[in-house]
Amino acid sequence: MSSSRLINLILHAKVIPGWLLLSCLSFLPGQSYAAWYEAQGQAVVISGDRERAKEQATNEAIKQALLFAGASIRSVQTLTNGLLQNDAFQIAANGEIDSVELVSETWHDDYVTVTIRADVVPKTAQCEPASYLKTIATSFLPLQNPLQAQDGQLHKIGAETSRKLKTQFDNATDTVIINYIAPYTARWDDVNVLRQAPALARQSKAQFILAGTITDISVSRTQPRDYAFWENEESNRHFGLDIQLIDGMNGATLLRKHYATTAPWQFDRFAQIDTSSHTFWQSSYGHAVSSKLSELVADVAETLICHPATGRVLKIYNDKIQVSIGREHGIKVGDELSLYQTNIVEDAFGQGFLQYRLYPGKVKVVAAFADTATVEAVGDFVLANIQPNDFVAKR
Repeated sequence: MSSSRLINLILHAKVIPGWLLLSCLSFLPGQSYAAWYEAQGQAVVISGDRERAKEQATNEAIKQALLFAGASIRSVQTLTNGLLQNDAFQIAANGEIDSVELVSETWHDDYVTVTIRADVVPKTAQCEPASYLKTIATSFLPLQNPLQAQDGQLHKIGAETSRKLKTQFDNATDTVIINYIAPYTARWDDVNVLRQAPALARQSKAQFILAGTITDISVSRTQPRDYAFWENEESNRHFGLDIQLIDGMNGATLLRKHYATTAPWQFDRFAQIDTSSHTFWQSSYGHAVSSKLSELVADVAETLICHPATGRVLKIYNDKIQVSIGREHGIKVGDELSLYQTNIVEDAFGQGFLQYRLYPGKVKVVAAFADTATVEAVGDFVLANIQPNDFVAKR
C-alpha cells in the first residue's frame, strides 16, 4: 500500500479483536530516542470488498500503535498531524511519525490481518502534564568508596541522603513522591542488582525505582605554608551521585545522570558528624548537597510529567480484576484502562528490545481504593487470558 493510501484511511470497520505487539528500541538514558511500534489490525471482508477491508485493518493497526505510543483521541472532523482523516476520530500524537510502512498482510477466509510499523520520535514540545501521583521506591544510597566516609565519620550519609531526598520530593511537587525507602543499602552499580528493580517495585507497590550510588565524598585539604603555620588549613569536600530512574513495570531506564558539587568543609578531620543533624545540613557542604538533590527532583519530575499511570494486575476473580493503582494515583470510577504484557527480546546483534503486547479490549474502573482498584471488561472483551503481573495503563 502506498503512503498516499495510508493517509486516507476510513474508520467504519467491523474490527476483529486481536493482539497488538509493539516493540521499542531500548531506552538510551538521557537522550531522545527513536522507537518503532509494530502493530496488527484485522477487518472483516464485507461483500467481497478486499481493498476496503485492507484499508480498515491498516487503519486500525496505525490507530492502535499511535494510541499506545501516547496519543489522545477525541471526536472531531480532521486529524491535525495529517496521518489519518475521517469523520469520526482525531489522533493527536505526542510523538512525530517519521514513517509508516506496511510489513505484511495475511488473508483468511473472511477477514484480513495487516501488520504495520511506525517509526516514532518524541516531540520536543511539552505535553499536557499528567496529574496523577507517580510513586518511587529507593533504598539507602551506597558509598562507592566507603573509606572516604572516615573523614568526619559520614558512614550513614547514604541513608540520610535518601531521607533528605524524600523530604525534597514532598516539598517540591504534588505529583511525584518517594513512597518507600528500603532499609538497606542496595549496590545499584552492580548490573545483577539493578535487574532486581522491578521486584522492589512489586514489593513496594511503586511505579518507578530510583537507583543511586554516592560516588564521591572525598575531602581536599590545603596544608598551611611552613612559614605561616598559624594559618588554618583550607578544606573542601566533594559530592558525587550517580542515579538511574527505572520503570518498575518493565525495567527500562528513563533517566541516567551524574550530579557533582564541591563546597567548603568546616569540620575537623577527627570530628564525628551526625549526618541527620541540623548542623550538618545547614553547613556549606550540606547546602551544596541539598542543592544537587533539588536538581535531581526537578529532573525526575520533568522526566515523569507525561508518563501514563501504570500498575500491575494483582488478582483475577470471576469477571473482575484487582489492579495496583487507585485513588492516590488519580484513578477514579469510570476510568478506562488498557491491559498489556511486556517482554525483553534481543536481535542477532544483541540489541535489546522492549516488546508491548496489548490486549485488544479495555477495562473500566468500577471501584477505586487508596492504592488499588477493581476493574471489569468493557463490552465483549473476555478476561480469560489475563494473568497476575500483567500491566494496566491509563493514557
